[in-house]
Formats: sequence, C-alpha cells, structure tokens
Amino acid sequence: MALTINELLLRGPATSKEIQSATGLSQTAVSRQLRGTGDAVVVLSNTRPPRYALTRNAFGGNNKLPIVMVDAHGNTVQVAFLRPLVPNGFLVEAATGMSPLLLGAGGNGLYDDLPYFLGDLAPQGFLGRQVAAELAAQSADFPPDPRHWNAHHVGRYLISNGDDLPGNFKFGEQALSRVRRKPVVTTEADYPALADSVMSGVIPGSSAGGEQPKFTAYCGNRSAHVIVKFSPMGENEVARRWRDILITEFHATEALHKENFPAAETRLLEIDGRLFLESQRFDRSGEFGRMPMLSMQAIDAEFTGIGSDWSRVADALFQKKLVSWEHAFDVICQWWFGRFINNSDMHLGNLSFSIDGGVFRLLPVYDMCSMGFAPKSGGEVLPYDFKPPEYVGTNLGPESIAGVRNMAHDFWERVANDPRISDELRSYLARGNPMDL
Repeated sequence: MALTINELLLRGPATSKEIQSATGLSQTAVSRQLRGTGDAVVVLSNTRPPRYALTRNAFGGNNKLPIVMVDAHGNTVQVAFLRPLVPNGFLVEAATGMSPLLLGAGGNGLYDDLPYFLGDLAPQGFLGRQVAAELAAQSADFPPDPRHWNAHHVGRYLISNGDDLPGNFKFGEQALSRVRRKPVVTTEADYPALADSVMSGVIPGSSAGGEQPKFTAYCGNRSAHVIVKFSPMGENEVARRWRDILITEFHATEALHKENFPAAETRLLEIDGRLFLESQRFDRSGEFGRMPMLSMQAIDAEFTGIGSDWSRVADALFQKKLVSWEHAFDVICQWWFGRFINNSDMHLGNLSFSIDGGVFRLLPVYDMCSMGFAPKSGGEVLPYDFKPPEYVGTNLGPESIAGVRNMAHDFWERVANDPRISDELRSYLARGNPMDL
C-alpha cells in the first residue's frame, strides 16, 4: 500500500525520488503537495540530493523557534530559527547576518542534539545545581541535577529563562517580545548578604558555571556586571585555604595583564569575615548589552572532539582555520602558565571564545588560580606542596616558554608578598619560589 508523504516523513527525511517511490506520485505532484505543507516540512538543501524533513513542536513551543542574539547596546537581533525535526534532531535555519559558525561542523545546520551554542547555556556548576533543584521542586519533569538534563529539559529552561543567561543568545518566541529588565543595582556592602543567600539556597543571579560558591550582580559603584566568588566564614583551615586560592586567582590575572595576555578584571574585597573576588563579566556591556561567549568545551565537542587540554584543542582549531594563530598561541601560553601555578582545574569549560564573523575570538581567561591546593571533596586540607612540570611540547619556542616561566615566577612572588595569605602558604613560599626549586 502506498504511503502518504506525511506517513513517509514521520519515519525520517527523504529525497524527492524516495517520496515518489513510496507514494506513487509524480515529481510534479510531490512538489505541489510539499509546497502545500507550508512550514511543516523543511528542505535539507545542503545534502545531495536534497532531502525533505517533517518538523515537530518542541519545548512547549512550536516547530519554528527564534534564535536571537543581543547586541552590545541591548538590542535583540534574530539570527536564525531552530527547527526540531521528526523523528529527532534539529535544523538551524539561517537568517540575515548569521555567522556560519552557527551551522556547525558540517556547515549545513543539522544537529543530532541541541546546537552546541544553545547547549552551552544549560545550568552548570555550583549555581546550576541550585537552579536545577529549584525547578525540580516546582516540577517533577526536571531532574534535580543538571547533569541529568536532556535536550528537552534544556530547551524548556532556555525558553523560560533568557534574561540572564551567559553570553548573548536568547531562545524562543519570548526572546522577541520580552521586555528587557533593568538590573538590580548592588554595592559591595550587599555582598555578604548575597553570599549568605547563595549558601542558604537562594539564587540571586544567573547560572554561572564552576564549582566554587559565587553569585552574579550589577555593581553600581563600578557600573558593571560582575561574578563574585567568596570564601567560607571563619578562620578554620578550610576557610583559610579558600582565601588563599582566591588570592592566587587575583594575582594570576595581574601577572597575565602585565604581559598583555587577555584575563578577567578582578579585585579582592574583605568584608564581614569573608574574602570576595569580584570579576567583571566580559559577556556584558553596560546595563543591557551582551557579548557572545561560547566555551571551548562546546566548541571542541562540535568541531574537534579532542575532549581535554587547552593547547591541543587550540592547535586543532587553528588547523581548521577556526581561530587565528595569535589566539591559539595565547591559549597555549595560558595553559602552561596555569600548569606552572598549580591550576589543576583547566577543563575546557574554563576558557571561552566570542564569535567574530566566521572565526572564534579568544576571550579573557578566568578561574585561573592555584586550584591544586584546594581542599579535597571530603574537606581534607593537605600541606602545601607543588613542583612545576617540565615543558613538553613543540608549539612554544625557547624564548616563548621562558617568558611563560618568568610570568609564573612573577605570580609566585606576588602571592608571597601579599599580606593577606595564610601563615601556612607564607611558610611554604618562604622556602623559595616554586619556579626556582
């Protein structure tokens, strides 16, 4: 028995000839009926021969979901539509001015799962777990751990929560009509209360990735959006160790700035028994503007598939002409700088890029600190001990790696001379600069 076009496409995409064979219709009749389906059927034109696919409604929305980017002035610009396909997968339909990078590694806009640039916006890390727990309490449809979310959960979350996502993407019909909200203005004096709220489960900001306790805010005194990490209360060994780590992050950015490497703008504040590390967000501009920000983890998963090691991924992206050599070189230098300062947490989610036409542009490094000294998961605090690794690689010549080593030497000197570090760290560094031992 012959199938209808709809019955055939429910099984998956098909070419015109396959449709003619299954339905018994002529090429002219097939073309006429496909035109009559309107937006229900899309043409996968970058395949040879072209295939036709049936779309489906998704995420509580329809079958044609706007993808919007917010510019530096807070204006929304529609760049594409996301078309959920039957039986699964997604097609990104380009709109005017869309970067070809959004079409993915295949260059055709076809994705088996959510496009990498949207999946990157799912709740992550410390605050992400709080977001997921709150949603799970409201609806049994959401797992309480965001690591267990699938594309359906992420899509529903993005449609309803586009006001303060990282980067500048917004998703769904609401992204076109949502009135932009003036940020709640805070000052440094509000930071202790915000920290207490975070630790008690209240979420005073967006889901910023990473495991360290933090919150986001709009600091009126700086007229800037910021991410603020903070140490535990008290003077026990865990609190002292986390204070030391925040201090190392501040001095890492200072050492990088001195050598003109891109790094976050940070400052340290001691207020009401906590040490706060405030970092200015580089995915925000003014009160309402936003800037693109995509993690190396998402970019790697789509374009290179290496899975770890900033330097290897950066080189692979350069080989594919997706980043400039200047930016790949900076990544490799920062990777080795991190290894020389005992940063044991340089996963691919801790480095981000912007979109610049058809290439990715490196953004300032963040979360660069001596994480290897952090308390263990059970709360155990080990004595300070670290031996920098030997450089192994071919991408940095003798002069370049010497410069990175000197930058790490400068970092350790800055930390040793900071009066805020603990007696334990001071005693350790009094034995000598790790880069000299």
